[in-house]
Amino acid sequence: MRQPFHDIALQYDFLNDLLSFGIHRFWKRRLVAMLLKSRPQPRLVLDIATGTGDLAALFSKKVQTTSIIPLDPCSPMMDKGKLRFPHLKNWTVGRAEALPLKSKSVSIASCAFGIRNFSARKLAFQEIARVLEPGGLFGILEIHPIPAKLRYSPFRLFWNSIVPGIGMLFKQRAAYEYLRDTGAGFISSEDMVKELAYAFKLKTHKKLLAGGLVSLMVFERINEPENNDE
Repeated sequence: MRQPFHDIALQYDFLNDLLSFGIHRFWKRRLVAMLLKSRPQPRLVLDIATGTGDLAALFSKKVQTTSIIPLDPCSPMMDKGKLRFPHLKNWTVGRAEALPLKSKSVSIASCAFGIRNFSARKLAFQEIARVLEPGGLFGILEIHPIPAKLRYSPFRLFWNSIVPGIGMLFKQRAAYEYLRDTGAGFISSEDMVKELAYAFKLKTHKKLLAGGLVSLMVFERINEPENNDE
């Protein structure tokens, strides 16, 4: 899963702004505000799939005394983030499926537009549940398949034609086809709620764009996860 993000690291922030018309910044601020409203003094914040660290930086503006760990498997992406946000420390190369943290050590975990790239989602959710303290929060922003009622709308044209076209303009067509396809082939937000129900209670679920193309969710860690093999 790493190669597409290695390929687009230098243009990542610019293209995210372009592809979302800048709205992703507002969504991320909203997610941070919701999480900190419930946990105003978190002991440790873990931002998973941090990319260039823009979500971690939003946390750092609000809770200066809190330790923040930006975590991502893509070193070139984080190298760009270190230049953009030099005040952020604790940059960590790592994957959600094997978090390098002690159990019950994290107050808030966040992941913006990264869950669909997890190589083993169930294992990643178990790891996130493991490192969160009881009552800890898990905040998610994610893209889902285009709702059925919008299959023939401008959104379909945008994702099927314009997104790869923008990637081709920047000589990264394959990378942006990957981003398009992972969204189209991902689960619905309702299915994600079901996958997390074994260890998390849903606190907030907002469908932000086109009736569910993007979702914002906040979960609370409630009990020890059951390690049931499929």
